[in-house]
Amino acid sequence: MMPSDKKITRENAPYIIKQFAKEYRKELGKVPGEIIIVGGGSIMLNYKFRNATQDFDVILKTVSGVTDIIKKFADENGLPRDWMNTDFIKTASYSDMLSEVSKHLWTLNNGTLEIRTVSGVYLIAMKLIAHRDYRNDISDAIGILIEERENGASITYDDIVMAYQKLYRCDIPEEIAKIVREFSVLPILELKEFYENQRNSEHEIGGKIITYIDEGADINTRNVEDVIEAIKRKMKGDER
Repeated sequence: MMPSDKKITRENAPYIIKQFAKEYRKELGKVPGEIIIVGGGSIMLNYKFRNATQDFDVILKTVSGVTDIIKKFADENGLPRDWMNTDFIKTASYSDMLSEVSKHLWTLNNGTLEIRTVSGVYLIAMKLIAHRDYRNDISDAIGILIEERENGASITYDDIVMAYQKLYRCDIPEEIAKIVREFSVLPILELKEFYENQRNSEHEIGGKIITYIDEGADINTRNVEDVIEAIKRKMKGDER
């Protein structure tokens, strides 16, 4: 059994998923299945700048009973019951095109269970539509771009636009497009500096929101953007 305080990391994730596959086979036999891992879990599995994740956002393509197996496996191995977050399909980041653009990672259970991930330009597009200033969405997009460049893949602004349009059948909002145009043409050293500045900004905003909530502020989905704008104005004032 896995200790309850153990995180899902790049090192232990293959073991966790392969043990889950054994439970899947035990409960469902040769029933075929496909699990597409997206979000932070996909970043962790494909890129070096993310070492751990709280859970795996997943798209399940198998029988409905697999959700019970996910919960049972969690209870038996000290994982959160939503360690495979099937609610991802209810978020803005979901697209019915993700299955098409996903890539093979592992085939388990003698070929009956396939694990796939989304990476590269499509994962960047997913991060852009999620875009929360208090989370690592923009810095994650930049981190992916950096590692893809270092691995010899050149992703341009136009590539990102086309991927976004393919997944979500709309254009990138102008305020986000402006940021993408800015960082997509930067030389690698400047891009890494941009990444650090963006990541620090996201962490500072997120930290302030947590502090406000701890102090009793009523922050919710209706007013969080106004709170973020107020934080940004104050941060800019402090820089002067």
